[in-house]
Amino acid sequence: IATEDPVDLRRGIGYVIQQVGLFPHQSVRTNVGTVCRLLKWDEARIAARADEMLDMVGLDPHQFGDRYPSQLSGGQRQRVGVARALAADPPVLLMDEPFGAVDPVARAQLQGHFHTLVKSLGTTVMMVTHDIDEAVRLGDRIAVMRAGGVLEQYAAPAELLARPATDFVADFVGSDRVLRGLVRTPIERSLLDAPAPQTATSSPQLHVGDSLRVGLSCVLAEPSGSVSVMENGEVVGALTMDAVHRHLRRPAEAA
Repeated sequence: IATEDPVDLRRGIGYVIQQVGLFPHQSVRTNVGTVCRLLKWDEARIAARADEMLDMVGLDPHQFGDRYPSQLSGGQRQRVGVARALAADPPVLLMDEPFGAVDPVARAQLQGHFHTLVKSLGTTVMMVTHDIDEAVRLGDRIAVMRAGGVLEQYAAPAELLARPATDFVADFVGSDRVLRGLVRTPIERSLLDAPAPQTATSSPQLHVGDSLRVGLSCVLAEPSGSVSVMENGEVVGALTMDAVHRHLRRPAEAA
C-alpha cells in the first residue's frame, strides 16, 4: 500500500459513512455517479451506471433519480449512499455505522438487502459498528476492539459467541450471546417437527430460510407453541420449542 498513489488508492475504495454524506445540492443520480465522474467516465456511462445501481439497491431510477436528498426518507438516503459507494466497482468497501441513523424496521430491512447485495457482488467490506447484533448478522469475521485500539478477539461469529477470548469480549457480546447467534441460523427442513393439523392454517407462518431468531420469537408468541413453516407455498413442517432446543444442544461448531 505504501507504494500506491494515495489519491488513486482512495478512489478505488468505496465509502459509506454516518449520516450518509450525500451532497444536498445534487440530484440522487448525480450523487450516485460522483466517484465515476472523478474517474473520468463519460457522462452516458455514468448515467447508465447510476440508474443500474439505483435499481440494484431497490430504488426506481425513473422515480428517484431526479430527486434531491431532502426529498428522501432516511432509509432511501442510506440506499443511495450504498449505491454511490459501489458504483465504480471498488474491490473494498469501508462502512462507518452505516445504518445507525434509520429507524429499527428500516435498519433491519437495509441490513438484509445489503447482505444479499454484497454477497452477490463479491465485494470485501470492512464495517465499523457498536451493534453486536449487526456484526453477527452481517460479518464473516468480527474484530472486537477496546479503547486505545487494542484488539481483544478476531474470530468468526459462531466462535466469538461460543468462546469469548476475554472478559471484555464476554461482557460486550452479553449473557444472551447464544440467542444472538440464532440470527445467522436459517430455518431448515431437517430442523422441523411434523406439522400438527392445526398448524397448517395458523398465523404467523414462517418460511424455510428465515432466521431461527425470528422463528423463536414467533414460537414464543404462538399459544400452541408450534408455527407452520412454508416452502414453495406448502407447509413442510412445524417449528417448535423442542426443535429450537435440539439446535441449541448441538456443538458450537455446528451453529
